[in-house]
Amino acid sequence: MAHLIYSLNMTLNGHCHHADAVVDQEHHEYALELLHASEALILGRHTYDLFSAFWPEAATRRDLPKYMQYLAMELQSIPKRVVTTRPLEYFWQNTEILKGPDIDQTREFLSGISGNVVLFGSPALGTSLADANLINEYQFLLEPFISNQGKQVLDGVKLRQRLMLLEARRLNRDVMLLRYASEP
Repeated sequence: MAHLIYSLNMTLNGHCHHADAVVDQEHHEYALELLHASEALILGRHTYDLFSAFWPEAATRRDLPKYMQYLAMELQSIPKRVVTTRPLEYFWQNTEILKGPDIDQTREFLSGISGNVVLFGSPALGTSLADANLINEYQFLLEPFISNQGKQVLDGVKLRQRLMLLEARRLNRDVMLLRYASEP
């Protein structure tokens, strides 16, 4: 069974929205390091749409810094699974659909992998996978914002879980990375 790592940006008051993040070189290097150590990437539909609108062409854009081009190349090559109920409008290279909203296909996919799989963003999917006790590690990027937009992190979760702090470190001047493991 895969070791599922859930990576999520969250504000100080627990919201998750793509506009509330300090996305700088350290942030991109963190994501690249996480992807390098993973065999696959899982995304919810909304996060997939956000990513696929930018990243597929970023690898060849000469106006972007090298660290963004490297991340774009890694995102291009890694196997991607999108949990969705609808057909994809834009089909990004190395992408397959896992039927939602139940997570049976996602569980089956994870059972066939022995290494790391990363889930970026996707708060509704993250809640479903947490309730199914499939997340092994949570990596929260605590962003320096108080926000009223986006979903509450793990809103609606039904399963109580005890987590163990693995690491707390400054990612950049204003962002903290908090890593937690799920206790068995």
